[in-house]
Amino acid sequence: MKPQRLLQSIAIIILLVLLANCKKTTEPGNNWGNADFTSFVAIGNSLTAGVADGALYEDSQKNSFPKLIAKMAEVDNDFEQPIMGGNGFSFNEADGRLTLNIFVNPPSIDFLPAGTENNQNLNRAYNNLGIPLIRAEQLYTVTTSVEADSNHFVDKILRGSGRTAIEEALSLNPSLITLWVGNNDVLESATLGLADNNSPYTPSNEFATHLTNIINQLIASTDAPIFIANIFDITDLPYFTSLPSSVITGGNKTYLFGKCENNVDRQLTDDDIVLFWALPDYLSLKTSGDVSVATALNDTLILDRQEKTEITTIIDEYNVIIQNIANSNDQLYLVDMYSIFKNIANNGYSIGGVNYNTDLINFDSSGNLDISPLATTLFSYDALHPNKFGYASFANSFIEVINASLNASLPLVTSSDL
Repeated sequence: MKPQRLLQSIAIIILLVLLANCKKTTEPGNNWGNADFTSFVAIGNSLTAGVADGALYEDSQKNSFPKLIAKMAEVDNDFEQPIMGGNGFSFNEADGRLTLNIFVNPPSIDFLPAGTENNQNLNRAYNNLGIPLIRAEQLYTVTTSVEADSNHFVDKILRGSGRTAIEEALSLNPSLITLWVGNNDVLESATLGLADNNSPYTPSNEFATHLTNIINQLIASTDAPIFIANIFDITDLPYFTSLPSSVITGGNKTYLFGKCENNVDRQLTDDDIVLFWALPDYLSLKTSGDVSVATALNDTLILDRQEKTEITTIIDEYNVIIQNIANSNDQLYLVDMYSIFKNIANNGYSIGGVNYNTDLINFDSSGNLDISPLATTLFSYDALHPNKFGYASFANSFIEVINASLNASLPLVTSSDL
């Protein structure tokens, strides 16, 4: 070979090596550490699914916390979700997402028309197996909506596969799992003021059994690391903190009446919670000033002081159970969302140079409605589920634990990723 041709060949080889190395530095997985996102699966309920504004719909799903984690791990193109087009579906299948109109008299909370089911023909299980309204027991026992108290989301996510959500997850041979379960077991009942006999909370001993069964089924079939989150304090959610238990009319503060302990109407105190769904009633009473036993709020709109203590106790018991189970196996890692979100509720969460907080609406010292928190809130209009900034905070909470636990270096979600 001529010297000139030899030098050209060597130069080409060096160039190819350099290009290969450059390519390697940008391939997905270079910041995974000991984590493996090849088959990342998320199991849970509405907070995993990406519900916002009272519905599961595409514009919110694209910022579900598992989808954002997948994006940071550069596997989002393979991370499949049960996309609900348009306004999606609320907890009533005939309705889509809600709108909150506080500028009309009386104020209204209305649901938009339902949307469409997309991605239903995917020939495998979804990576995001968050099922709104699902309870812990149902994740490993039900395969249809009929078996899940007519929860229509079960059929939309499991699609007649004949498998439970846990079995669907295992069918993907997961390499990393997030698990956030138990919220509906307690919060569904709390959002109804403990007044709906059809939606009681799950006793803590039963929850322990269900969570243990879920974990046992998972670790028996996969050695994937499982990142399990615990339950919020209800007093950190605007559904329970937005409305005061009193109104100010004519400069005078008057406590509302509500149906409380022993099904008795009484005047409320600062220790009682008026639930967010009472907003139209609250503003009407504020305007009319007709505050009396005759206008007492329904039991489903009140979480009285005894019920508040009861719910707080159950959440504490759930979190001890989750902590103990997470400590029982090296395959499990705790994401302490209770403490993380407690800190966010107290100090806010900064993203993109803006400090967001858990307020949705406020009433000032004169009793006037203040909607300015809507500009920097972490929550959507239903006051229970996050908006995209709230879901970013969830994703980053998981990412920080994954990075610390598995020597990974995934970047955190920023506002440009939303």
